[in-house]
Order: sequence, then C-alpha cells, then structure tokens
Amino acid sequence: MSVNCPVCGKLKKDPIDCARHMFGTGDKPHRAWFEAQGLSYIDLLLSQATEPGNRAYTEVGELIGKAQRG
Repeated sequence: MSVNCPVCGKLKKDPIDCARHMFGTGDKPHRAWFEAQGLSYIDLLLSQATEPGNRAYTEVGELIGKAQRG
C-alpha cells in the first residue's frame, strides 16, 4: 500500500517507509507533524536509535496508515 507523506506529499511504498522518510528528513515541518500528533520527535528518534526493533517507525507508520485510510 503506497502512501503519501502527510507533510510534503512525497510518495512512499508503505507507512513504515514513510515513517523512515519523516525521521530522516527531520526538518521543521516534519517535526511539527510529530508534535501535532502528540509525539516527541526527539524521544522517538532516541528510542529508534537505542532500542531493538523498529518500535518508533512502527508507531509512526500506524498513525500515517490510519490517516491515509481516513
């Protein structure tokens, strides 16, 4: 299921790939999206870098997937 980034509209192959894009971009508009969802960009980024698995990517990917489905 391809999705568009909710910030810049860039097409990604799936919600997890879109989450990776959003973390990797990390500019002010993308960070603002995290805050609007009640998430801390920095906390999620630290979690992704220090904990096993892809919990942060998965959490953000689920939010993106839900938003795409409406």
